[in-house]
Amino acid sequence: MKIINIGVLAHVDAGKTTLTEQFLFESGVINEVGSVDKGSTATDSLEIERKRGITIKAAAVSFMVGDVKVNLIDTPGHADFISEVEHSLSVLDGAILVISAVEGVQAQTRILMEALKQQQIPTLMFMNKLDRMGADYKRVSSMIRQFLDERVCEMNTVLNIGSSYVNVIDREDHSSWLEVLALNSEDLFGAYVAEEKCSEPMLKRELIRQTKIARAYPLFAGAAAKGVGIRSLLISLPMFFPSQKGGNELTAGVFKLIQLNTGEQEAYVRIYEGMIRIRTEVPVIRHGNESFNLKVKHLHKLENGKQVSTDAVGAGDIAILTGRKLGVGDALGLVPKRMKQMVNKLPPLQVKASTRCDKDEVKLHQALTRLAAEDPFLHYSLDHKTAEHSIRLFGEVQQEVVKETILAEYGILVDFTQPEVICIEKVIGTGSALERIDDQDNPFYATLGFRVERGEEGCGLTYQLEAELGSLPLAFQRAIHETVTRVLQEGLYGWVVEDVCVTLTHTGYSSPISTAKDFRALAPLVLMQALKQAGTAVFEPLDDVQIVVPEQYLPKVLTLVTRHGGMINEPIFKNELFEVNGSIAVRTSAQVKAMIRALTSGEGILSARLGGYQQTGSQNQPVKQRCTPNPLNRNEYLLFQSKKM
Repeated sequence: MKIINIGVLAHVDAGKTTLTEQFLFESGVINEVGSVDKGSTATDSLEIERKRGITIKAAAVSFMVGDVKVNLIDTPGHADFISEVEHSLSVLDGAILVISAVEGVQAQTRILMEALKQQQIPTLMFMNKLDRMGADYKRVSSMIRQFLDERVCEMNTVLNIGSSYVNVIDREDHSSWLEVLALNSEDLFGAYVAEEKCSEPMLKRELIRQTKIARAYPLFAGAAAKGVGIRSLLISLPMFFPSQKGGNELTAGVFKLIQLNTGEQEAYVRIYEGMIRIRTEVPVIRHGNESFNLKVKHLHKLENGKQVSTDAVGAGDIAILTGRKLGVGDALGLVPKRMKQMVNKLPPLQVKASTRCDKDEVKLHQALTRLAAEDPFLHYSLDHKTAEHSIRLFGEVQQEVVKETILAEYGILVDFTQPEVICIEKVIGTGSALERIDDQDNPFYATLGFRVERGEEGCGLTYQLEAELGSLPLAFQRAIHETVTRVLQEGLYGWVVEDVCVTLTHTGYSSPISTAKDFRALAPLVLMQALKQAGTAVFEPLDDVQIVVPEQYLPKVLTLVTRHGGMINEPIFKNELFEVNGSIAVRTSAQVKAMIRALTSGEGILSARLGGYQQTGSQNQPVKQRCTPNPLNRNEYLLFQSKKM
């Protein structure tokens, strides 16, 4: 059986969930089309999703188009959930990008299209809401060519735009496709130059070929809420999207987790090659090359809108495994090539969460642990000393979703602090320090020496040995390494130290007096002395931005961005618009975005995604309050250690 996995993507509220409902209705999976406004849709299963009318978790459903099985993933559309969208892209054979005929191309639409083009995913476009007042097919189709891609082939003719009587019919004259398709076809290019007429079947075959390799983009039109244009789009899915043709050796990846009330998880697994069978063991490879074997005890697949138990799931399909061991990004069998493109960036904002009742603290910990297990882009930590719950996230909407989800599922009211932008520290020089076991002011039975220097970009922490460790007990070695990792979570300014190389230069102990505790206690003193000598600088997170504006607004936009500390490249004139690429500090990104929209009367679009880091000004380095005593304050630190020991 031919199987295709597709995603529905769009800017928030463009109508992708309504489109999914229409697909399920047209294919006979449901008897009645659900409503986002009424909260009766099949894919938005969370109460928070129904209440807000937005999709938060990627929901997978299955239906048949003729003899082809379609696994459809209804992805989030809000910018805060771009991480979940990108995770979903790794499993797709094709995508449908939904664009509102009223609002047109929006910032998130551009981000999604760029991600699809970067991963070369075949994409159909669907212009929705043509029944709404203010709908404008010509204006929006022009925006699509300007802001998204010129290689668009229109599939429909639209009648009675902007009314409840709107209708679409298949376009009979395909001559306008020739100019687009000739760009990637020698035969058609020759015909185009010679002004020869090409046959309709030839143009259609070429459109199908180029769509499958992401070189052309068919544009369909309709009104999903009224079911207009749905059938034409639905029957085209098997035609334009390639199906999986895999080998025999298992190659699969986990792209989604759902935490069950039993404490177990449902892991959604895309199988690229091979097969998963029940009651067999499959090898699992985790990031960092950790590996283990997993016994498949429960196995389900998607079938006509439901999950059904099965003995085996083959290449091209989605398997659902129940258990406790798997995580998003895990590879089963061989590592799929697409998964290597997935980068798990830490969210740039942090909030502290607290309950209004002390007895709810344990429940809050359980809730946040569960949410973080489901979403690898939501990072949660509990400080056992201060009992503070910290969450790393991408934006305000994500924060509100966490709050309302905990209230709905656990009955707990949660308060959040104001979001804090999380910076990092990087070493700017080289430093070393040494304390020996017989030094007068060293109260610990241990000798330790460290050298600290700048590491390679993106390495995090590189820990290496220069000292002779053959005679040092393994427990002491482990204690030193673990303590180095922990100490560097708070650098000279309180931020985590990244891209640093720490070399252990000296060791020594006295048997049988020395213990691992001596090394754990001494390591922070020596390491922080070496770090102080090396020096660090604070770096703040950046958003990579792309701004598209008409020419008359360009000078004001460039002035605005540079005034807010942004770095921009030379503007590019493209499709009668200027495109400006650059970066802006996360702390000002949202403000600049709003100001550009106001400055250009809504004609300018700024799309942003998390980028790298830039050094902050040397005069006002932001400082983060430490959670542990500062080893550089020796007396305070030793007093703290004496109470512990």
